[in-house]
Amino acid sequence: MLETLSQTTWAATLLLVTARVGGIFLVAPVFSTSALPARLRVLMALVFALGLVPAAGIAGVPADLWALAAAIGCELAVGATVGYAVRLVFAGVQLGAAHVGHQMGLSLAELYAGTSDAGGATLRQFMFLLAVVVFLTIGGHREVIAALGRTFRAVPLAGFPAAEGILNMVVALLAASFVLAIKIAAPVLITLLLVTVALGLVQRTVPQLNMFTVGIPARLLVGLVALAAGLAAFAGLIETALAVTLGRIDAWLGAL
Repeated sequence: MLETLSQTTWAATLLLVTARVGGIFLVAPVFSTSALPARLRVLMALVFALGLVPAAGIAGVPADLWALAAAIGCELAVGATVGYAVRLVFAGVQLGAAHVGHQMGLSLAELYAGTSDAGGATLRQFMFLLAVVVFLTIGGHREVIAALGRTFRAVPLAGFPAAEGILNMVVALLAASFVLAIKIAAPVLITLLLVTVALGLVQRTVPQLNMFTVGIPARLLVGLVALAAGLAAFAGLIETALAVTLGRIDAWLGAL
């Protein structure tokens, strides 16, 4: 009887830990990518959960199926909160790339092509993939799993923290994401502002010159050069943004 109870308790603990890890694989970048088959993601979540069970402690067996479903929902929410916090870093990268693409005139390609798969969308995808490379290079995936492991000390299994703390963390990370977008786009935006001023002076000097045919290629070429020059600081920006995100998560957990 005791052996059966122990097995049941262990199975319930593993299920709840797997649900919390599963929140990462549903929301967090890299972990939730569609390039990984769903079965592989489930298997990876189970493997990570087996490693995190000792840190999670032993959970009580839910009284019925409704209590089990509610506990699984809470665990998914905790994992998804950590995953969403990390996802905001990549959202800042894509927002900055969207600003750059718009100012460079790449959005005109989407207008004429009638699809969002051209121009600015291509630049956003490139910046996103570059951020993924930096994220994996600096060990961001290990940091995310470590942060998830620290949640078990503050949020017990089948528990859920107050929504106010989550809201405050998300608001702070949204602001940090917007700041990251500005930092990524700033070199190109400042350069293109100077190009616009220069083109305006040329237009005043040579009114016969068609600025539409000259200005768009000039802005695109100068924008690409400025973007390439700004990529030197890209890895540092991502590393700093990830450190800020993990710090906010730890501060949230410390306040519980």
